[in-house]
Amino acid sequence: MHDRIARQILEHLRHPNYAPSPVKQIAKEMRIDPEDRDDFDAAIGRLIEAGKILKGKKDDILLPSYGDEVEGRLKLNPRGFGFIIPDDYYREGHLFVPPGRTNNAISGDRVRAVVSRRRNRAGKNDVVGDIVEILERGQSRFTGELYEQDGQWFVEPDGKLLHDPVVIRDPHAKNAKVGDKVVIELLHYPDHEHFGEGVITEVLGAAGAPDVETEAVIVAHGLHTVFSEEALEQARNASRQFDDDVENLGNEREDLRDRFIFTIDPPDAKDFDDAICIAFDESSGEWELGVHIADVAHFVKKGSPLDRDAMERGNSVYLPRRVLPMLPEVLSNGVCSLQEGVDRFTKSVFIRFDARGRVLGQRMANTIINSRKRLTYLEAQALIDGDQKQARKHSRTSPAYTDEMVLKLQLSDRLAKILRKRRIRDGMITLNLPEIELVFDDDGHVIDAVPEDDAFTHTIIEMFMV
Repeated sequence: MHDRIARQILEHLRHPNYAPSPVKQIAKEMRIDPEDRDDFDAAIGRLIEAGKILKGKKDDILLPSYGDEVEGRLKLNPRGFGFIIPDDYYREGHLFVPPGRTNNAISGDRVRAVVSRRRNRAGKNDVVGDIVEILERGQSRFTGELYEQDGQWFVEPDGKLLHDPVVIRDPHAKNAKVGDKVVIELLHYPDHEHFGEGVITEVLGAAGAPDVETEAVIVAHGLHTVFSEEALEQARNASRQFDDDVENLGNEREDLRDRFIFTIDPPDAKDFDDAICIAFDESSGEWELGVHIADVAHFVKKGSPLDRDAMERGNSVYLPRRVLPMLPEVLSNGVCSLQEGVDRFTKSVFIRFDARGRVLGQRMANTIINSRKRLTYLEAQALIDGDQKQARKHSRTSPAYTDEMVLKLQLSDRLAKILRKRRIRDGMITLNLPEIELVFDDDGHVIDAVPEDDAFTHTIIEMFMV
């Protein structure tokens, strides 16, 4: 608790709009609950004792200024300058590094810089850094295309981190040939006088081949493609245990399996992590919207192998024709996917609105649902428009439509338009920027790019989820 509050305090003090304030005002700005005030005051005391924050005039709290040196992670701009993101928090924020003062460091490196102050054209002092030491390299594995020139072998690196070719002394150690996309381990980093030097650790295939280029992106960004055996075993056990968990439900979950709950997703969706239900009271004009999110936390316990693997990933990564899931597919496409016609554990939020779309109240619950229907965006839009023949063309499950289903969709359409109208009135910015869907041939080459359909059902889900 204390560490979390301390981080929040430092983030608050680093915000560009923060003005030095006493502790009481900071607690008010951060909306610290009364029961957390003792922990908050204790965190302030520890930060002052550690020199992380200072108490100034009138007991105002502020971050320290830069000292003579700063250590942190470098982020370079293609134009040659960069910024150091300090390990500690400082009043000035990130430290500017002018062009020519990076000492051959590249983005991602942890560096030490000497701090100096110089007068700018406006007569004010600018704080700048000169990198004097590279403490830790941020990346040593790179990808690129192998080529030969004048009897010497080189790899032309992908991306913008390395600007010059890398010398390869023995390209044949991995049977690499000209035109191959390869993975290299950098042995010597480039400087102003010498190219970098590396060894080939893996041959991915012919440069330019779609799947090979995708694999190169995965390697270059350090994306995870496999789960630990412990995480996989935990996922398998959780999946096997699910039916028993449903049988022994008890009172820990609200049973919503008798409600008409449904999903609306793209036609090529593989996992379904949110569902909705809706009700309208004609006499009062009030609405109740239910939003149901797959209860992943039931299967992924804090500190478990699954949790550690998921933390390393942070999110699922969607690449052309390939997905790197945050969780093993036995979960993400199985018991954590709100598929049609099967029981699933969910976290649910119920929101009540008045006739003008203003929130009257809300509650949250651990629930169990059984989705009645998996709909695509165009299928749902056609049903709202009363065209079941058109809806069937876009269906990905059995196209059996009931009056109740159509009514729920039409109610969803009405409520979403009410919410949208209210939000626009309140200042919501509307950006009409449709996503572009790429069309591939069988070999993975892009052969077309088509805008996403403009069905209002996309907006329905946006209005309900935000």
